[in-house]
Amino acid sequence: MANRRALARGVQPVVGMAPTHASRVLAVLSSALALTALTLPLPAAGKEVMPHRGDIPDAFLRGVTHVVCVTFPEGGAAELPLYTRGAGGFHRAGAIPRGQTGPLSQWDDDEGWQEDCYPAFDVQAGDATRYAHVLINLQEAGGREAWLREGSERGPEAPWVTIESLRTLDAFEGRRVEFDALRRPGRPLVVRAAPHDSANEVEAALPNDVILGQRVGDFAEVLSYAPGDSGYRRLGWVRIVDEEGLLLLWPTHFNRHGC
Repeated sequence: MANRRALARGVQPVVGMAPTHASRVLAVLSSALALTALTLPLPAAGKEVMPHRGDIPDAFLRGVTHVVCVTFPEGGAAELPLYTRGAGGFHRAGAIPRGQTGPLSQWDDDEGWQEDCYPAFDVQAGDATRYAHVLINLQEAGGREAWLREGSERGPEAPWVTIESLRTLDAFEGRRVEFDALRRPGRPLVVRAAPHDSANEVEAALPNDVILGQRVGDFAEVLSYAPGDSGYRRLGWVRIVDEEGLLLLWPTHFNRHGC
């Protein structure tokens, strides 16, 4: 989170994640989705909103490889530059107001800091930077797609875009892990003693401040800090995607005063 707050103030952190490539098939919907906002439990200092799982087509969560977040600085432009990919590379394709997008999570706090995060399905290298293929609006039929450019076009007064990997779990660094919002009804969170489905279930209440350690296959190690002990201790392993390849975990925000 410290990095993202720096972005809102115009400080540019070093981003060095290897690009990955993935494909997916989007469901074609007959009409626009009417998403109902799910407000995650956070302090009064900020509010994070996600759609209810029942309003998200499964296809929108299949094959997700990266999380792309857009930070809108206080008093800056509240529109997002879009790009298209053609034979000659990537080209600017206008901009879309923030209010016309439909991110998977949206954060606003009382300091004027705003951040929207989207699922991405492909990352490609461009001219001295990277571009991510994202689902820009979950509220549109078919889930409107676009390419977003990493970094900022005009410096600290413009939105800043970060591209972070789910495969390496870098997308969860400095973030609270949302374990439940993307789960289908009747499929509760299961914590296992080892990173495979045949391992014993572990009865563990996951504190709000747990972090993810290493990734093994489709599982992520869940760690909790143990004061006075040897640092972090393992609570168990949870699935990052389910057996159908649908994303189950999403990075959200801690209380800003605790970061």
